[in-house]
Amino acid sequence: MLRTLAGAAALLLGPLAAVAPRGLPVWAILVLLLSLAGLAQRGAFGRILRLTPPVAAVTAFLALALASSLWSPSARAAATVGEIGYIALGALAGGAWIAGMPAAELRRLAKLFLAGGLAGGLLFAVEAALDFPLNRWWNGVPDDQLPNLLNGNVPKRTAALLCLLVWPAALAVDRFGRRALAMLVPVGYALACLPLTSRSAMLGIAAGLVTLAAARASARWTRRLFAAAVSAAFLLVLPAALLFSGPLDLDHSPLLFRSAQHRVEIWGHAAERALRTPVFGQGIDASRSLPPEGAVSEFSPIGDSLLPLHPHNAFLQVWLETGAVGAALALAVLLMLLAATARLDRHAQPFALALFAAALAMGSTAYGIWQPWWMSGFLAAALMLRLAARIGEQTR
Repeated sequence: MLRTLAGAAALLLGPLAAVAPRGLPVWAILVLLLSLAGLAQRGAFGRILRLTPPVAAVTAFLALALASSLWSPSARAAATVGEIGYIALGALAGGAWIAGMPAAELRRLAKLFLAGGLAGGLLFAVEAALDFPLNRWWNGVPDDQLPNLLNGNVPKRTAALLCLLVWPAALAVDRFGRRALAMLVPVGYALACLPLTSRSAMLGIAAGLVTLAAARASARWTRRLFAAAVSAAFLLVLPAALLFSGPLDLDHSPLLFRSAQHRVEIWGHAAERALRTPVFGQGIDASRSLPPEGAVSEFSPIGDSLLPLHPHNAFLQVWLETGAVGAALALAVLLMLLAATARLDRHAQPFALALFAAALAMGSTAYGIWQPWWMSGFLAAALMLRLAARIGEQTR
């Protein structure tokens, strides 16, 4: 039963991302339960009970987030902490479960993941070419609402998720001895992104491709550059946001497209609010519920606030909601995650760093970082990359 369910989870990941991206939390919870059952079956629970530095940092962040729910204006604060918690536990248990899988099972699951990913990619391509008939039928979208659908978040969510999943898929293809074909996976997806409206997905796949090339030349120096970039992002995001929206007035710059101008406006407002509570923040999930102050966006006047649910930047959101303490913990987690890529073999490291780059690029410009479907996408990509990398560990 466990083997069958694991295969189903690997096979259905791609189609689920393509058709129902907001259903990914169900996938994440299923994988968490399967991982715990698999570890229990092996008597290997001890693998997830060790207080390693990454576990300690994530636990400390969760404790801070839970404490901050006491002063957060969001009614969903505690629920958000729970969602972050099951994603974190899924990463810990899922990674430990994959680490103990036999070679034959790794290869079986990787093949199922590739088959499902191909099916999901083709399904999304057909949907996009035909103006999303399946989505319109399922959600009862009338024809006169089609422009809103095409320019809305439905295709953009799938584009972003597939932008994450192409990297473990490419590594899996590489592990099966098809190196030239492996490169066609992200390149082909990059070409497919061109007619889409998701600029974040375009940015993510471009960042991944550049990183893949750089890491193949020198994974060590690529890792060092990312460590410096992530550190600078956490340290400078507040003054940079204020500079962009203030003296530089980039929210009115003709050099930026309208959605980018809107981002600058949002970032400036989020930075101002973050500086009011610089140590512990406004509280987890506060972005969606900050008391309005009467200023309305000139780009998209939704309600009576300049902040539409989240700042569209993970670094700003962490600062806004958990302050300097949360930013320091989040930085520590990301740096340890980056350092962990050095423990992969040299053929896998470029793909892992490309995934890191794509996630970083989209996380800096797109969705609220705590949205369950988005966190589940990060989890799915990371676990599938770990799965593909282990094939190499056992056969090289």
